[in-house]
Amino acid sequence: MVDKLKVKEQEAEKNKTLAKQIHTDLTEQCSREERKVRMKAEEIIKKIKREEQRLIDELKNNYKMKIQKAAADIDEMELKHGNIKSAGNYIETLMHHGNAAQLLSTKGDVGTRIKQLITMETIAKFEDEDFIFTSHDKFSEYGILGILKSQYHIDISKCTVENIPKQLLKGDSADLLITTRDSTGKQVITKQQVKASVRKPDASWEDTNVADNRDGTHRITVTGQLDGKYQVTMTIGDQPIPGCPVIIPVIKGLVKTIGSQGSAEGQYNKPWSVAINKDRDIVTADRGNNRLQITTREGTFKKILKFKQFKKPFIPCDIAISSDNTYHSLDDSNKQVVVSDENGHVIRYFGQNELKDPYGIGISPVDGNVYVTDYGGNCVRVYTQHGKYLRSFGSEGKGQGQFNWPWGVVIATTGMVFVADYSNKCIQVFNADDQYLYSFDCQSGDGKMRYPMGIAIENDKYIYVTTGNPSSLLKFESSGKFVCRIDSDSDGLNCPTGIADR
Repeated sequence: MVDKLKVKEQEAEKNKTLAKQIHTDLTEQCSREERKVRMKAEEIIKKIKREEQRLIDELKNNYKMKIQKAAADIDEMELKHGNIKSAGNYIETLMHHGNAAQLLSTKGDVGTRIKQLITMETIAKFEDEDFIFTSHDKFSEYGILGILKSQYHIDISKCTVENIPKQLLKGDSADLLITTRDSTGKQVITKQQVKASVRKPDASWEDTNVADNRDGTHRITVTGQLDGKYQVTMTIGDQPIPGCPVIIPVIKGLVKTIGSQGSAEGQYNKPWSVAINKDRDIVTADRGNNRLQITTREGTFKKILKFKQFKKPFIPCDIAISSDNTYHSLDDSNKQVVVSDENGHVIRYFGQNELKDPYGIGISPVDGNVYVTDYGGNCVRVYTQHGKYLRSFGSEGKGQGQFNWPWGVVIATTGMVFVADYSNKCIQVFNADDQYLYSFDCQSGDGKMRYPMGIAIENDKYIYVTTGNPSSLLKFESSGKFVCRIDSDSDGLNCPTGIADR
């Protein structure tokens, strides 16, 4: 026993020495990297200073001749002003103090002088030109040249409109991007006013706000509030931009149906949830068939993933895909999260010790943590992507921060957490510290929210919710304000449990 203790002591001493060496190496490495950063920063600052001086010199050269001309104009105007004032004083003195003989003798000369002064040019022709500064790519890369850019003359035939959608769903928005260019096609800033107006399907017109990005581009947001065709007219200095007007169809309701009932490729049995992978393919939790199924957005079958290594059959109820395209499948049967790659190779699984009846899963874009709604515990459980259990929040009840069957969950880039509270018939919202913020619902009209299940978020601006009884797809602002119902009764939605942001 003593010998074993000595061996352990030696091992501990060796590890302590190794740890100290690692600490020393890391400290030295940190210092080296810090010196590199400081040297790089100094180099960048020197380049910026050089470019600053170059631009200032160029600015002074551009203005030098004009300043000299302005000074000469001042001298000329002072001389003319003096002549006019002197002549005026002379005439006034002659009229008040001169006798008849003096007036008659000077009549001709004075008349001629007055005519000369009246016809003399006294309006200076001041030039108002834009100055063009040349740019150096090395300076532009630091993001500073945009502040110093002057305004350029544009060529309307070279200006473009981009980001034009083929169609919009009713209630959705699109940001059109106008780029102003000179005759060479180079992106430049313009002083000319950029305008936009929209003709709605009901034939009404409205002026649209144009946001100046101050880099030679302007942004126009078009929101499809009505079904039909939107006509967007855009002008620069009252000249239409090539390709205008732009026509954007706005549609409501069902666009396409994918799959049918069954167990063959491309068929589903209780599709419970959907997600979009890095290839923009649709990944479906095909619950009744104990599998994940991958199809293209057009519905073409690509792949089936099955996991048969667990004690009970794999029964997926939800799926979330991380930024590195790792699949996180929520296995209701084995009460666990199954992490795999896109080919179905299992990386890890976790949650068996905490999860009682999991229903929904979401991944935070802030820190990558995994959020799981647990119906059995009426709470939301939080894990790292490596499966370490961190905490839970919520309890059973009807109060703020309490749940009665939490279903879907989604996390915004701000860290805000949105939870579909099924039996409490609302969406509850929490901050990144799990603190309750607010909740929202809608119990009348098209926005009637009865039993929310699936939930998705779009650009932190809009929340989409699938509901049962009646089955519907609703759109809200992230603040909770109802926007519209997306589907229609004729679409035939029947208990839609999953939704994903396209």
